[in-house]
Amino acid sequence: MKVLFVLPQIPFPPHSGGRIVTWNTVKRFAAECSVRVACLYHHPSELPALEEVKKYVEEVAAFPAHGKWDKRPLARSLVSAWPYKAHRFWNPHLAGYLRRWQTRDPVDVIHAQNFYTTPYVTGREPCLKIHYKENVEGNLLLRYGQRAEGPLVRMAARLEGLRTRRFELEACRKFDRVLTISPLDRDFLLSQDPTLPVTHQRAGVDLEAYPLLNLPPNPPAVLFSGTMSYYPNAIGIGWFLQAIWPLVRQQAGNAECWIVGADPPSSIRAWDGREGVHVTGRVERIAEYLWRAWIYIVPLTLGGGIRLKILEAMASGRPIVSTSIGCEGLDVEAGKHLRVEDDPAGFARSVVDLLRNPWKWEHLSANARALVEDRYDWDKIIPRQVEMYRSLRKEFLPPRPAGAGLVRPELE
Repeated sequence: MKVLFVLPQIPFPPHSGGRIVTWNTVKRFAAECSVRVACLYHHPSELPALEEVKKYVEEVAAFPAHGKWDKRPLARSLVSAWPYKAHRFWNPHLAGYLRRWQTRDPVDVIHAQNFYTTPYVTGREPCLKIHYKENVEGNLLLRYGQRAEGPLVRMAARLEGLRTRRFELEACRKFDRVLTISPLDRDFLLSQDPTLPVTHQRAGVDLEAYPLLNLPPNPPAVLFSGTMSYYPNAIGIGWFLQAIWPLVRQQAGNAECWIVGADPPSSIRAWDGREGVHVTGRVERIAEYLWRAWIYIVPLTLGGGIRLKILEAMASGRPIVSTSIGCEGLDVEAGKHLRVEDDPAGFARSVVDLLRNPWKWEHLSANARALVEDRYDWDKIIPRQVEMYRSLRKEFLPPRPAGAGLVRPELE
């Protein structure tokens, strides 16, 4: 089976949630299928990562995306039905590459990751068309609009959120199957259009890369990780530092807080070196910080999809304290696999309780590791996904005659 992945970014290295999904998917698909990758990149410094991708796939090509808040896609979005991010990730050279590829070497499956790549698929291609949604972007923007400061920002986020959601729903109708990383996103899409062919596709964790760790060293430390330019992360850890961390330090004065992730805003960097807080910026490997962490925190107050970092922390045996939004979409039970707290006092209380009571710490650690081994192992998930694609290919399309090519689609 020939599979063409259309991705919004180079899938390697897997430093962010999106890359974690795409890298683990592409690499494991390539072990069983003939895989091609067409992707976008956001800075020339990313291009050397293509060499690692080439080790696994038959062909890979990368094209530049517009920078964040580039005036050209922003201006186009003001006079277009497309939302801003659809314009930002649109590159006509990538569209032309896909047309040429389809005529010279037909594929059995086109897999478009996230709504940004859906404009590259017309819906008329004579192959199986899969759309993988890591979140419903419009809903994320609407949540942000409810919390943003200033009436103009709230209004702009609401309008863009509604427009993005309409675009996403229309895009879903071009595909033979839509996969959502969160069951909540599946349920939302079906509530908007019960005819959509939507299925929940569970994400996973690489258990070889995240083995069960021993007890961490002292002093006790809590860890937050994630790309800090992703505004839900910055807002969430900002709330934790302002409202929760002082309560923790009142009861555990030697506790440390490690904030690990690229591009922290100045408001977060300002905490570095204060009250036991360490802000690292980008790191090559999270393993060192998981090793030193007693507790992994997920203080998110908005967002979508699921937090793959939770799965990595659970695999490592690090107990988690999360908000209810932070652990949305995961098959977890509060009190058994993690602690769930939505108010500052409760969040701080759970952190301190786990620091003070080793038996409670060990209970969550063991249950979390068992859960990811049972349900969230990429080595179990991806083979089932491959078989799903093969089955859907037979269901939706008749066998292609030998030597038959694809009709050249007209991309918008």
